[in-house]
Amino acid sequence: MNRRIPWLTIVVLAATVAVTMGQAVMPELLPALRRQPSMVVDGQVWRFATAWLVHDEGFKQIAVNFPLLAVAGTLAEWVFAPCIWLLAYVLAGLAGEVAGLFWQPVGAGNSVATLGLVGLVVGWWSYLSGGPVPQRVVTALAVLALAIWLTFAHDIHGPALLVGLLVGQVAVRLPRRAGGRV
Repeated sequence: MNRRIPWLTIVVLAATVAVTMGQAVMPELLPALRRQPSMVVDGQVWRFATAWLVHDEGFKQIAVNFPLLAVAGTLAEWVFAPCIWLLAYVLAGLAGEVAGLFWQPVGAGNSVATLGLVGLVVGWWSYLSGGPVPQRVVTALAVLALAIWLTFAHDIHGPALLVGLLVGQVAVRLPRRAGGRV
């Protein structure tokens, strides 16, 4: 694991913090950027991603999402190349937003995209870590069970976490680059 400055995580977190803080000054940002069914009908597909920049549940949501992005993003960036980080973030985010159209039609927050990074890190840890095998297997199975349970409970975080786990399992099997990153 290469412990360098996680620039991608810093940039994504800074952009998310800036736009979320902008909601306080310009409340119209939230309805303009959040996920809602009319966005598809109106051709506003970009809102699948802009929903990650605003938060509709206030401080509680921000207090969980920002630190989770900082930690999971940093760990993922230390292990994986930026393109793998982005792939996990974007694909998981899109999976959560598409599920959201059916299960939670109106919403916002970066938790679905961030869970892609959580799945990526869990996938790496379960496959490559030198830690005790039972702990790695139990952790991976527990996270997988949680993702499946959330999906069957129609929680948008389930599909996002499943996609992150899938990207993680594929990514750990890719050839490693110089410096040890995938």
